[in-house]
Amino acid sequence: APPAVLHWTVTPLAAPVPLAMAQALPMETTAEAAISPRAGAQQPARKIRVLHLVGSRQEEFYQDLSLVYAKACDSCPDLDRQRFEFHFALVHLDGLWSFPEGLDDKALAASRRIPMGEALAHIECLDPDVMVPHMFCVEGMTRFRSLFDLLDIPFLGNHEYTVWPATDKATTKQLLAANGIRVPKGELLQRGQVEQPQAVRVPFVVKPCNEDNSRGITLVRNEEDAAAAIEYAFSFDPRVVVDEYIAGREVRCAVIEEEDGTLTVLPKLEYFLKDIRTAAHKLATDPSGKLRPDAIKAAKKDGDRKCPAELSPALHERIDRVVMDAHRVLSCRHYSLYDLRIDAAEQPYILEACFFCSFSPLSVIPAMADQAGREDLRHPNLFHSFLGRAAAEKQHRRQLGQQRV
Repeated sequence: APPAVLHWTVTPLAAPVPLAMAQALPMETTAEAAISPRAGAQQPARKIRVLHLVGSRQEEFYQDLSLVYAKACDSCPDLDRQRFEFHFALVHLDGLWSFPEGLDDKALAASRRIPMGEALAHIECLDPDVMVPHMFCVEGMTRFRSLFDLLDIPFLGNHEYTVWPATDKATTKQLLAANGIRVPKGELLQRGQVEQPQAVRVPFVVKPCNEDNSRGITLVRNEEDAAAAIEYAFSFDPRVVVDEYIAGREVRCAVIEEEDGTLTVLPKLEYFLKDIRTAAHKLATDPSGKLRPDAIKAAKKDGDRKCPAELSPALHERIDRVVMDAHRVLSCRHYSLYDLRIDAAEQPYILEACFFCSFSPLSVIPAMADQAGREDLRHPNLFHSFLGRAAAEKQHRRQLGQQRV
């Protein structure tokens, strides 16, 4: 029997799938059939329908950041548009949604804004097989993923129950330390309760608990600079982490899940730094402080990093063990990414866990995967694989639902 008829009135937006068509789509034309069509099937499989979720309700910085990464992902000329069709949902600062035909300025300006209820009806009509999250604010990485989980629309990457603790640096450290994974010694400060470190001494690193892209971070070398650094971090978050500064090398490392469920550590990336990575190392801004259209590419400088990193065999082995343990401890899915410091004794410490990736040619996980020497990991092949795996979940859920009826 076809799905129940929706009782919302939906004004057509950027060429949505008509409701009658969505009702008429047989189970055989869903993502699973598109991935591996059944022998003797009478109807050709439709493309896997991918919905890019973009935007932020939190602040303009995250709205712009989301658009920068989503545009970079969609602009890749090697995306398999014969197998996948790509759609866009944009969440605006005022909470309204739009469904532009593309992410260029003209398409964004032309798209009609609608309230969430109407947006959810449109998504139901569109019937996407998989969602790709490009929202980088805390709410976008957690609650909006939960929303799509409730809609039974699989998405690429980590579940909200994995991202929630990882968005809080203090909680991440506690989970890792409790499982024997090295993290820097540190303290948690809370506005109005404990606002000065009691045990950690300079040099130390001050950073907001719930902030990414190195916003609000300061390396404090002298006690007289501590108060200003802490106040700066509090301007981003009422909870602040103060960590001992580990002098040494800084390495980024990613873990991916193979199709059989085994874990693979991608070639590691080393940053060549004077001390720590700041926001300027990650995203370029214009004189007004607004993100540049080429914010990702412009922040990269010749000679500031190397992949694969030149590390000793023993250090490679230590890092591999640490990040694979962290991937399991934090209940990661598809991939996980870690920033590590290496001390003089070649002992790795996890600084942060990073559970988001937009899978553009400029994203760090595709860049690492390109160095692995495997065609199936070269961009966008890994991205295609993750899309197919996530989309297949929808067919599996439908089959389970049919069995329960």
